[in-house]
Amino acid sequence: MRKLSFRFGALILMFSAALMAGGAPVHAKRSTASIFQILDTNKDGTVDEAESQQAASVLFDRLDTDKDGTLDANELRGHLSKQDFQANDPDHDSTLTKDEYLAIVEQRFKSADANHDGKLKIDELTSAPGAVLVRLITYQIEGAHP
Repeated sequence: MRKLSFRFGALILMFSAALMAGGAPVHAKRSTASIFQILDTNKDGTVDEAESQQAASVLFDRLDTDKDGTLDANELRGHLSKQDFQANDPDHDSTLTKDEYLAIVEQRFKSADANHDGKLKIDELTSAPGAVLVRLITYQIEGAHP
């Protein structure tokens, strides 16, 4: 399990580094198909909730620039709107813990899972709810956030 987490983390970091070279947001540089292939770590042609949670966990750690175990609105810029941030901050402390962040990812995953089979196919990931999920689990280049 630890080896898989390390390998997945390394893939996300390599993916992110490649994107940083162009200075554009993920969506402008990579197709959804490319993102889908990276997220589908078990290569079964779908992205399940565990794969999306793993990607979100790796992203959370990367975005936590001050390493305090929480993300504030600035650290989440481009990944979560200010309104969504406030609505999903249950203790109203202006930060999200990893558990709070992963709860949002779970909600968005379920919204994107149109047929409720617990797996996202490429068409579900390219839907409007899927695009919101992609913003939550993939790295956006600093300064080029929507």
